[in-house]
Amino acid sequence: MCDDEQAEGEFATAPEPDAPFMFVAFGDSRSNARAHRAVVERIRREVPDFLLGTGDYVNEGSSLAEWQEFFDIERELLAENVLFPALGNHDRQGRGRTADNYRMYFAVPENAPNPERYYAFTYGNSRFLVLDSNAYSFALTDQTAWIEQQLQAAQLDRRIRHVFVVMHHPPFSVSIHGGHSQLRDAWTPLFERYGVDAVFSGHDHNYQRAERGGVRYFVTGGGGAPLYPRSRRAAAIDRDAVRYMERVNHYLRVHVIGDHVEVAAFRADGTLIETVSWGAMPERRDALLAFAAGAGRANGAEPALRARPAAAVRRAAAAGGEGSFGWLGRIGALLALGAGAIVVRTVRS
Repeated sequence: MCDDEQAEGEFATAPEPDAPFMFVAFGDSRSNARAHRAVVERIRREVPDFLLGTGDYVNEGSSLAEWQEFFDIERELLAENVLFPALGNHDRQGRGRTADNYRMYFAVPENAPNPERYYAFTYGNSRFLVLDSNAYSFALTDQTAWIEQQLQAAQLDRRIRHVFVVMHHPPFSVSIHGGHSQLRDAWTPLFERYGVDAVFSGHDHNYQRAERGGVRYFVTGGGGAPLYPRSRRAAAIDRDAVRYMERVNHYLRVHVIGDHVEVAAFRADGTLIETVSWGAMPERRDALLAFAAGAGRANGAEPALRARPAAAVRRAAAAGGEGSFGWLGRIGALLALGAGAIVVRTVRS
């Protein structure tokens, strides 16, 4: 971008704890630009409050050209939304596997012993743990101990009704890579003990839904990488856990309304794969109706900040409140976690 060029974008900060919200989870966008673009264009129509990335945004993490392609494809989506990324194995490819470019491009909350590898944030009534599941990470006591501390704190916080976990490698999978046994042994007992709602992963390039010990596990690795089939050698523990699998480019749309959570998986052409929900729907139907009224899909409307599903965000947008900050080539994840819902305008020069 030239020195005299500017690009503007908008996103909204987190709503009040009781406000409904919606986010999109997807990952493994590397390799196939056309498929990646198709998924991104469909996600834009959803007008989510924020995005969760399950890793492997590029094929070779040391390649600046690949990162440039990633941001070229996601430019308009990221101008309207904040992305909370998990680190994939391909994102750290290259000399030393230090993930230098990943660290350079993404700004995340620094609230863990090893900043930028893993972190946590609260949005509405939910706590999100974004973990580093790469080979050097999951056996380390610092991350495992930190996970338990976070889960204990969430359990004691009356404002938190849901806990979601994001990491690249899936604990359960019937595809090429399979579920990661070392990670599964170290972390899934904690997920079960503290009642984690759902775990979102990638790594295997398809859609899968699994359940074990009351925890739901979603593989969402259909963002553009070469699609993987079901493995004929899947382990028994993976076969028992996985309820559904489809080899398809896709994304997940997640609604959170009080105690109620709905996960809908959509193909890149917009057709529904399946919907899974749990938790009681709020008695007050007006909250749900207000939520639906702002959905990006309504009447084929183009994405706009005022159409964001969270009612608090729509009110803030209508009031015209906005702030600004220098883009600095990074994603504004930190600003998106401010108390209350405000509109933030980003400017890159």
